[in-house]
Amino acid sequence: MAGAERTAKAGRMRPTSMKVATVVAGTVVFLLLAIPLAVQVITAFRGPFLPFGVSTAKWSAENFVTLWGLRDDFWAVLGSTAAFVGGSTVLSLAMAFGLAWVTVRTDAPFRRIISVLVVVPFIIPPIVKAQAYLLMLSPQSGVLNQLLHAIPGLQDVTIDPYSFGTMIVIQSLTNVTFPYLMIVPILTSMDGALEESARVSGASWPQTLRRVTLPMLWPGLLGVAVLTGILGLGSLEIPLLFGQEAGQNIFALKLWNLISAGAGELPQYGLAAAWGCVFLVITTIAFVVYLRATRNAERRASISGKGFRPTVMKLGGWRIPVLIAVFVFVLLTAILPLLALLWAAITPYPIAFSFQALVEQTQWGAFGEVLADPEFWASLGRTLVIAGGSATLAVVAATVLAYGIARGRRTGWSRAMDLFASSSVAIPAVIAGFAMFLTFMVLNPVIPLAGTLVALVIAYSYRVSIAYRSGYSATLQIRMELEEAALVSGAGPLEGFRRVVAPLLMPTVFAVWIQMFILGTNEFTLPAFLATPESRPLSVYMYAMISPRSAQLYQPDQGAAMALIFTLLVFAIGYGLQWLVSLRAIGRAKRRPVLGALGPRRAPAPAVPPAPDTRAVAAIELEEQRELSKR
Repeated sequence: MAGAERTAKAGRMRPTSMKVATVVAGTVVFLLLAIPLAVQVITAFRGPFLPFGVSTAKWSAENFVTLWGLRDDFWAVLGSTAAFVGGSTVLSLAMAFGLAWVTVRTDAPFRRIISVLVVVPFIIPPIVKAQAYLLMLSPQSGVLNQLLHAIPGLQDVTIDPYSFGTMIVIQSLTNVTFPYLMIVPILTSMDGALEESARVSGASWPQTLRRVTLPMLWPGLLGVAVLTGILGLGSLEIPLLFGQEAGQNIFALKLWNLISAGAGELPQYGLAAAWGCVFLVITTIAFVVYLRATRNAERRASISGKGFRPTVMKLGGWRIPVLIAVFVFVLLTAILPLLALLWAAITPYPIAFSFQALVEQTQWGAFGEVLADPEFWASLGRTLVIAGGSATLAVVAATVLAYGIARGRRTGWSRAMDLFASSSVAIPAVIAGFAMFLTFMVLNPVIPLAGTLVALVIAYSYRVSIAYRSGYSATLQIRMELEEAALVSGAGPLEGFRRVVAPLLMPTVFAVWIQMFILGTNEFTLPAFLATPESRPLSVYMYAMISPRSAQLYQPDQGAAMALIFTLLVFAIGYGLQWLVSLRAIGRAKRRPVLGALGPRRAPAPAVPPAPDTRAVAAIELEEQRELSKR
């Protein structure tokens, strides 16, 4: 008896396979986020080059002293970055809220078409959009400036593409889709009873919006604003293509210039790490403020189980102006940029559009040269491998960790891990790219990963919090009775997760995987810090084709053709994957659900009363005790 008790006790103390899987997943997430940030902090205090493997490296605050000595430059960078990120965030939110309001809370015609057109710019890679706006705003040949010159009274008006104000507007136009996709569900789930009460009391629509709607939406809109601002802070495409003069003090470009030393200069890794630490503290404070502001968000909840209905505003005479505004937005974010790329691809050099030039100067050879370029196909293959590998790594680790935390006991460690796994949204891409770059440089003498596809896969996976939050929310929506039934049937926790919970999570997992895959194919900031000519994805190769600094690789017509082909490929892959997932979901819905999911169907048992299952009886007694405790 004593031996049996010791064996049972050892079995209870032995960690289950599900706990082991959760620990492994948590370790992967921790390594993805903690080590690069730790290396960046160490580099800031141990420089001036790399923190390890260099004889001159020593512990000191010299980098921060140098940064304070350049405080005029510091305040200039802080002010320029705040103006750039803040201005573009405000404009993006205003446009996104207006578009979401039109498609969700009004009776505007063609609302479904408008919602699809607003999402189209999300498919266009950021570096492609930046190149398209640069071509569209060219003072001599830009299609937008040509349209302005054709309007009476605006013949002398020319938009300067390199001015600071133009950069803010372009950044806001490229980021509208992200806050739009986050605001739409917020508006969809908001009850309109309070708005109707305000209207009945005599309030106008502007007063109702200011005093009723916006206070109700405040927690959600604050979160959207913080995440949009962090996204803009980490974006390198617009500052790199437009900001070499007016925007040279924007943080992303400043960090890029510090590590991209010119001839005869050494990269200033230590000073760049100090810059990164300062801005990481700023984004962390913004993220904490958001968490504190939204911790009591349920007080503003307006959805009830009875009488819920969203208000639909009748536009009346405002229909035509609203449709014109939406058309102008689609024109500026999708139609004109793609037309500018097409015109640049079929002309041998930048020329203004005219019917004479269309007949005499156009040629389509750039598309053939791109398709015949072996480096194009090689970089495209690398892009698919990196995007697919990083999405798989992040989704698998995040889903397992989310399930383990959601179903485990709420301890201090689990709460800390929950917050830490959600924190990558507070890390701008430019800081993550630089931190990963430092990490692989430090590890390279021991583990030679710097500049490899594996390094890029690991770096792309830092957005693991997107998959984690989705997996956590999806797990909470699954009732625990299904897992308890699996345990009663003799399955272990890991087998129950694999054969019962995982299939129920698959729709969410596939949707998040597709989203992260598209983000990976579009990524430019991370490979700009990490890629080499042997491992660069298509976005970096395309930038080399359109940048005059690339010397022999500079082919603007081929770069424009490559951008169009790249956009079509991303569009086809993204929607193709969604179509396959929808077909799979339809097929699963048509099949008859099988209750015995833990094993194949068995032949009917003989008509003999079965013996009572002690595990089932114990489960029933446990459930009765829970009901009594609730009462």
